[in-house]
Amino acid sequence: MSNAPGLKASIQEQIEHQRETQWRREGVAERLIVLSRESGMDAADMASFESLSSQGWLIVVRCPKPQSRAWHGVFSPKTAATEANTGSSGLVVTARRIMVSDYDLMSVWRRSPAGWDKVFIAPEGGAKRGPLTPEARVFMQTANRQLRSRLQHGCQDDWLSPRNRGVKAGDVFAVFMQGRAHLLQGPRACALFYGVHRLAWPYDGAGRLAI
Repeated sequence: MSNAPGLKASIQEQIEHQRETQWRREGVAERLIVLSRESGMDAADMASFESLSSQGWLIVVRCPKPQSRAWHGVFSPKTAATEANTGSSGLVVTARRIMVSDYDLMSVWRRSPAGWDKVFIAPEGGAKRGPLTPEARVFMQTANRQLRSRLQHGCQDDWLSPRNRGVKAGDVFAVFMQGRAHLLQGPRACALFYGVHRLAWPYDGAGRLAI
């Protein structure tokens, strides 16, 4: 709520308070509600990602702006075709609609006897559009049946294009592994996580995708 004594809470703060009350009523773990304040994700969606990860998936998501947490389930997520940038409110406003900043899926991995096998979630050749492999399609469909803010595109790690924004200072990443969520602050922390778990890190020292 508002930090200034005597001032009414902003609409953003009121909606966030309502969402936290809703999540608690739904039985979402308090630790996920706390993590949502920093990740900008819907806490119930974080619980869904944890559930998926308990089934053998390792999922890395670049988080939306923290203010987005109030608006998942209120507005549809930003589509892959939308060029407009997300504002400080966590919303994208166009002439036709309002959208909330979407979850930016970075990579997905599947548990195997050897460790983690990559699930390539992009059209053939790392294209932006086109059919996915059956395994990738199963993951996307399974996730989107559970999420309030549905995934809008494949993995950023797998989009093999010079237009790939790469990773930048200030990015926050949510990792869902073996039924638990963790936040990683910045590309360096994310690269270290990849290294520790023997996952291929596709970005160079400047954060550009190394094609």
